[in-house]
Amino acid sequence: MPTRLLFSGVFFLQALVLYFALTQQFPISGDDYSYLYQAKLFAAGKLYAEDPLYDRTSPLHGCVETNCIKDFHGRRFSQYQPGWPVIMAIGAALGVPWVVNPLLGALLVFLMLLYVERQMGEELVAQTGLLLTLCFFFAYYAASSRAHIAMALFVFAAFLAYDAADRRRAHAQMWLLFVAGALLGYSSIIRYTDWIPLGAWIGFSLLRRKNFAGLTLFAVGFTLLAAGNLIYDALLSGNPFQIPMTINSTSGMNGLWIGLKVTGLRLAYLFGIFPPVLLLALFGTRYRPSSKVKMYLALFLMSVGIYFFYPKLPGGPGPRYLLTYFPFLILAVVELYRWIDKGTRIESYLWRVSIVCLLVGNLIFATVEGYTMYGRRDLERTEKQLGTGKKIFLLTNGTYQTNRRDLTRNPPDLSTAENLYFLWCAEPERDALLNRFPNREIFVYEYPSHLYPYVRDGKM
Repeated sequence: MPTRLLFSGVFFLQALVLYFALTQQFPISGDDYSYLYQAKLFAAGKLYAEDPLYDRTSPLHGCVETNCIKDFHGRRFSQYQPGWPVIMAIGAALGVPWVVNPLLGALLVFLMLLYVERQMGEELVAQTGLLLTLCFFFAYYAASSRAHIAMALFVFAAFLAYDAADRRRAHAQMWLLFVAGALLGYSSIIRYTDWIPLGAWIGFSLLRRKNFAGLTLFAVGFTLLAAGNLIYDALLSGNPFQIPMTINSTSGMNGLWIGLKVTGLRLAYLFGIFPPVLLLALFGTRYRPSSKVKMYLALFLMSVGIYFFYPKLPGGPGPRYLLTYFPFLILAVVELYRWIDKGTRIESYLWRVSIVCLLVGNLIFATVEGYTMYGRRDLERTEKQLGTGKKIFLLTNGTYQTNRRDLTRNPPDLSTAENLYFLWCAEPERDALLNRFPNREIFVYEYPSHLYPYVRDGKM
């Protein structure tokens, strides 16, 4: 117990250090801002913000567009699913939304170490904790406002429920299968597809054993929670099959080559932040993995396969699209360590080299992200030089690796905001927009670090 709590506590502190020191409490990306925006709405008892500016037919709408936010007939809401913002809304209601993800990350670490202790051996707990805490990529997302850690927690908890069902009597087994289905069902309202590998694995296993009663309860538990997607979509747009992300959007199919290229980049990210996984390939001809290790690897590779069909972006920083099943990859590497620990001196040496590479790779990851976040926060630092008072900032460009629509991060209630951020748009619309918010100082922002007082005739 002390070892599990120790590593969980270290992970929690790592996430807080990254949040306060590395990102300086700045939402890492438009995704983070979008989730926070929806969490604040939920905490206030609302599904969406309302304002005439959020009607896409309004001539002023081009001045207020924001990445990862959808505007629909005067309503503004996150383009993402409600599962994660609902959880984060608890922290938002208490004024500490930033603490939710680190707590969930610490809980995930605790559950992983508990599983290792009970199913793999107490002697492997410390090695597992070392892998988790040296992988800053994992803590980085626990320090963010994105949904990946919550998704990994729900999927792993569903795995634990299913694993426990195998060792229980019939009545308890049925209950645990229902719980596993419900956990995966809730995970489907956090992210649409990440539940599929584990859901397919459990469904096939139950079907193979002809456990039709268990399969039915698993499916019922999943469906009851997953139906929340349809209800939420209907409340937003009136159409239960119109997901928020596709509102006012078009998407096309990508070719096989693009899928291969993007998947290759994701795997390259993975090898960079978690080098010990390369030992699985290096010792592939000598190491004979157990059936459980094969299951861990199959689940992880299935998640890679699922995202092969979503090659829009490689993801990042790090292989974030693969984070949901990252705990299973760690478990596979821990089992490999058990074999290495009993092997030759060369194998032990290569393991130590991989741990050094893990530390170095993640220090590079943290350094690069620290530099990137410093550049992205240029607007935030620059505006603080002006002191207090209500202001409007017109953005002519973005900051480092951040476009300007990623910086129009206004709160749901525009009228009470201390600072407002709008896009530099055509003069008639620009002045009409500014007239809606009188008695504010107005500045034009240009990257890097330039602010100019705005003059109504358009001159600066």
